[in-house]
Amino acid sequence: MAMAALSPSSVLASPIQVNPQITADLQSSVPQGAQDAQKAAKVVQTDTVTISSQALKMADDKNAVAKETARKKDEQQASNKADTEKSSTQRNAVKAYASVSANQ
Repeated sequence: MAMAALSPSSVLASPIQVNPQITADLQSSVPQGAQDAQKAAKVVQTDTVTISSQALKMADDKNAVAKETARKKDEQQASNKADTEKSSTQRNAVKAYASVSANQ
């Protein structure tokens, strides 16, 4: 008895298409491979995400607040550094004046 070769079309085919000698009660059954393929397609169809324009705006607002906070922090650090340098310069000036006054 000759046996038909397996191929993607024969695996997904109904039993009656693969073997015409099977009984009539099996003719209406659906192959398991076809059922599994349909389930996978349904899963893929439901995996979608919708982002509303309001959500995008809220994300942009949060990003803007974070950027503003970082900018203010940088400005504060720069201001603190400038104040430290100014204080150091003033101390050095006072020391220099004190040493000049003491020498006179």
